[in-house]
Amino acid sequence: MSRSPVADAPLFSNKPPEFADHTLCQYVGGKGALVPAHIAGLGVAVVMSGEATFRINREVIAINEDSFLVVNRGSKLSFELERDDTLVALLYFDAALSKLLYNGLMKISDETSGWSAVSEEDFALVEHVHFMNASLRERFQLLMELGNSCASFHSLKADMVVRSILDSLISENHHALQISEKLRVVKTVTKVALYKRLAAAREWIINNCQQPIDLQQVADVAMLDKQHFLRLFKRAYRITPHHFLTKTRLGMAEKLLTETDLAVSDICRAVGFDSIPSFTSLFKRTYGESPGRYRLQMKLR
Repeated sequence: MSRSPVADAPLFSNKPPEFADHTLCQYVGGKGALVPAHIAGLGVAVVMSGEATFRINREVIAINEDSFLVVNRGSKLSFELERDDTLVALLYFDAALSKLLYNGLMKISDETSGWSAVSEEDFALVEHVHFMNASLRERFQLLMELGNSCASFHSLKADMVVRSILDSLISENHHALQISEKLRVVKTVTKVALYKRLAAAREWIINNCQQPIDLQQVADVAMLDKQHFLRLFKRAYRITPHHFLTKTRLGMAEKLLTETDLAVSDICRAVGFDSIPSFTSLFKRTYGESPGRYRLQMKLR
């Protein structure tokens, strides 16, 4: 895996760069520092510290340590650092490998559900802001640490980490394609825009599920009318926003029951439920046992 400084010429061309190796770029600077517009490869941008404003095609997106951005091959990208001591890491994937993996997945899908392989990757559906997770941050931190070493073992380990990130991205994009078809929208541009709004709202629910949430709040995140958002979300994900919120909270509760010694009442409040009886009833309906008995059974396994 190679690393490129800001001034690396291939990153600032008028056509998508063809990377023969995974390329990790690091940008460090103070408020106002600008990385000029260029045509990007397929990659992921992460703000490791500070904040930056990205301009990707016609969209303006603020990214901080709690979020990251997927960049599609051929997109016009620039960004400006908004705080001092901001560190942006931008990982571009090997062009040949990304195409190989992408078409491999499409070929498998073609054999099982009618999808066909394509000659060019299209990641427009996932090219939007995502909420950061601990796993991705740890992988980027590891890549930055390994990037200074030329040892073959470290190089191999770095490539394995990059491969895992690329696999996740390709799988997410494939899932996004399947979901977008459920929207039953004819125009591709409209379909992409709606999917991005729904996906952002879904991720917002996951990251704010511990707080009180109502339908209007989530619809506002998606920038859609409340009833229109409700219909589209249910059509795309086959579940209402309320039921998705409940499912997310119960999943978090199940994890806390098996991985911590927190009291059931504390877990109930920690995941966003106001009523212990209601939480217990919902948990039993989903997992077949009350929270207390479920925890006991997991410990006995």
